[in-house]
Amino acid sequence: MHEHNPEEPLPRDFDWNDLYSGEEGDYMPPDALLLELVEGLTPGHALDVGCGAGGLMVALAKLGWRVHGIDVAKKAVEAAKKVLSRQGVQADLEVADAAGWRPSRTYDLVTNCFALPMSRADQVQVYRNMRDAVAPGGTVIIKEFDPQMRRLPAFSGFDPIAVEHLTEAFEGFEVLRAEVVDTPEHDHGQGTYGEQTWTASLLVARRPNP
Repeated sequence: MHEHNPEEPLPRDFDWNDLYSGEEGDYMPPDALLLELVEGLTPGHALDVGCGAGGLMVALAKLGWRVHGIDVAKKAVEAAKKVLSRQGVQADLEVADAAGWRPSRTYDLVTNCFALPMSRADQVQVYRNMRDAVAPGGTVIIKEFDPQMRRLPAFSGFDPIAVEHLTEAFEGFEVLRAEVVDTPEHDHGQGTYGEQTWTASLLVARRPNP
């Protein structure tokens, strides 16, 4: 695993495999806010875009969801398979770049938590694919670093995600929440950034029934 220096910008050609060992130790607990948002939904099929080592998928499965996940990092998917197997969770997992991937079915819940690409062009493609993956009546939840995070050197190379970017990308959906929220430091093995509270853009939206 590679530890990124938080005082340097994360390069756009960063290999996300470097964040993972491919083992169960890669597990990270799911985002607490996402779990809070999901608890009121009726379980069905859920897709986690950028599933990492499967932390959110485990939590969703325990709530009764049938879980699916994709991640660009092969080692992340390898770790997720081991984590889910240990928990007795059945899941469909796929190594795929969310900007180029296309959904083969629709889902009642589609999530993306701190897993959007760094460039605006790729982000737009991921939004399109996520839109297509949401079933009528289904919910999409996205939580991603907002423009304020560019104050930290490590994030200066990201095209930041404003709330407006998310609402525009899901125009036509019923917006349930769209706001900037405080979020704990997202430690992903890159080292500490010296700040306890970060900020993120949050979108919760529902695709209308026809």
